[in-house]
Amino acid sequence: MHVLKYTVPAALWYGISFARPSNWGNHKLDVHLSVADGILNASTDGHVQLMFAPAGTDPLDDTDVTSSPNLFFGQNVFGLSTGSSLVLSGGSNASTDFGIFGFPNTSLDDVKPGDYSVQAFLNVYEKATRADGSTVSVRFPCGDGAPGVAGYGSPITSIVNVTVTGQRQTIELVFNNITAPEDFTGKEIGGCQQGNYEDTDYLKYVKIRSNVLSDWWARDVYVGANVLIPHGYNTSDKSKRYPVVYSQGHWPADAGAFNYPTYLGGSFASAWNNGTIPATNATAARETPKLILVTFRHENAFYDDSYAVNTANLGPWGDAINEELIPFIDASFNTIPEPYARIQEGGSTGGWESAANLIFRPDLFGVTFSSYPDSLDFHRHQDIPLYTNKNAYLRDNGSAIISIRTFDGDNQIDLASVAQENHWELTYGTSSRSITGQWDIWNAVFGVQGLNGYPLEPWDKVTGEIYPEAVEYWKHMDLSNYVTTNWDNAKNLGEVLKNRIYVYVGTHDDYFLNEGVAQFQSRVEAKGGSGWANFTYIEGKPHGGIYNLLNIWDYLDMLQTWVQDHAPDGKTPLSSSVTTSSARGNQFDDIIAYGGHEAALARQAPPAINGTVASVGRWDPGVALEAQWSVNGKAYGRSFEVQQNSNQVFPKGKTGKLQILVTGRKRGYKTETRKSNVVVVK
Repeated sequence: MHVLKYTVPAALWYGISFARPSNWGNHKLDVHLSVADGILNASTDGHVQLMFAPAGTDPLDDTDVTSSPNLFFGQNVFGLSTGSSLVLSGGSNASTDFGIFGFPNTSLDDVKPGDYSVQAFLNVYEKATRADGSTVSVRFPCGDGAPGVAGYGSPITSIVNVTVTGQRQTIELVFNNITAPEDFTGKEIGGCQQGNYEDTDYLKYVKIRSNVLSDWWARDVYVGANVLIPHGYNTSDKSKRYPVVYSQGHWPADAGAFNYPTYLGGSFASAWNNGTIPATNATAARETPKLILVTFRHENAFYDDSYAVNTANLGPWGDAINEELIPFIDASFNTIPEPYARIQEGGSTGGWESAANLIFRPDLFGVTFSSYPDSLDFHRHQDIPLYTNKNAYLRDNGSAIISIRTFDGDNQIDLASVAQENHWELTYGTSSRSITGQWDIWNAVFGVQGLNGYPLEPWDKVTGEIYPEAVEYWKHMDLSNYVTTNWDNAKNLGEVLKNRIYVYVGTHDDYFLNEGVAQFQSRVEAKGGSGWANFTYIEGKPHGGIYNLLNIWDYLDMLQTWVQDHAPDGKTPLSSSVTTSSARGNQFDDIIAYGGHEAALARQAPPAINGTVASVGRWDPGVALEAQWSVNGKAYGRSFEVQQNSNQVFPKGKTGKLQILVTGRKRGYKTETRKSNVVVVK
């Protein structure tokens, strides 16, 4: 039973029009933004987020796409400085690069008369040239977990109470304050990067400067970890060593794995600290598991965590964590630095990260317990049939594809469609820079670089039109595809990963992630048979919870038992033949060769004429093309739309020096005209 109905405006489905800027002509409602003295020290590029909230409320109280009453508007800004000003007005589906785009109302003109609390926020961008020569403008977070707006140090306006009249009107807002940073009291290196926290008796904080990330971004980049040591741990006793559980997930700030110390109202921390699990009606008191629990701090310019793998857009975060940070942890703590004693676990984003880290690094980790992971198989990217659908927002019958749901018994209640969530993200930033956006970070992690330096997006953010050629570049991050295509080659993943993958998901997952798990299961079992990996589906359960919905102590006991069983003296030792370095994947050099700047350049080609037949050249997926014949240096006939990968035949009757000019336009790209060679037509 679908409760929410979402109708996409008909104009949304037409081809992109590159028309007048959004402030052209007359509009009913303008917002005039100025900058107070001392707020900006130099000419600034960035992104303005403008929110209209119900009168008397703080616009940041509820910004969730499923529940917020706010009206969201966003616009890129260039060269903003003290003394300068900006007028926001209008808005359309075509204005996302240089004008306003809003959600749920596209245009400011659609704001209904009434009383509002209005506030604007500025994400300040810094230009960065990465090691492969690509250049991007992004916001670098510093200990705030990379929120979409109002991150530490961000200019903001005061909240202004406004009555929108429906008549011609201008709202005045002034960037007159800066979001205050957290008062960090730790002594970690790197300042506010990845936060800076004080050790407690059981929770220790470590942070290193990553050489590989610093080289990639041409600036100092740090990565951190929160290390929870067990009761009885003695730093000086090197003979007593501990397995490590790497618990993947979102930005933890100062919390330890499993939200230590606040989990279960503090009772988890109390038992962990004193070393005794209290007795229950069914169980006697027992000793806490002797494990080291680690979670990572890896906020970055695109999201609150890096997905813990190497990517062409974020850089070598996988290497920073696995080749720099984990060795540092092993050197600093009494760990057992062997694959059988390193467990990957996590849920949702952390579920994908934990699965990917075992699949890409079976030489480093022993096993993964992955709960309700992000899509393991892109045949179902959430509920989108990504490899076969023409549109990410609509099914073939025209109905909306849903992104977020809940259930009332067996009745599905739709909370947000894929279109709604993507449009909401687009108000936070263009070119997959919303920072807070789940779909945007998937573009950045799973995809390659576009010619513009930003993620090569798999569909148009406004219309939802899928670009199959862009989707094809996602396959190296489709874990199902990766495992099955490396099943019996040199990586031998069919043998290497057997019995090392455990996945749990509820059949009523809020984000349809059960579908990606089922797709993954069907493909790996088609190769390896039932039981090659372990899959648990619990009927009617939503997103969330510990693996298999176990009690935390039962879960940690299970992880400890797995290590004991797979130790060299255990029941089923983990063989060195399945932890060989030849099985390693996700090598950063390969990732950049496949999807970095040089690869983006290699995808391009100018138009070319042979006789009277012209190719239109090669362009990034989604670039709309317009061609113009030229004879003797002058336009011949009218310009005309052409399709990518097509050939055009020059009409007979005209002689002279022939050339074709092809102009490409795409959201987030500079409009570019490429010229062919010149031939003589007689």
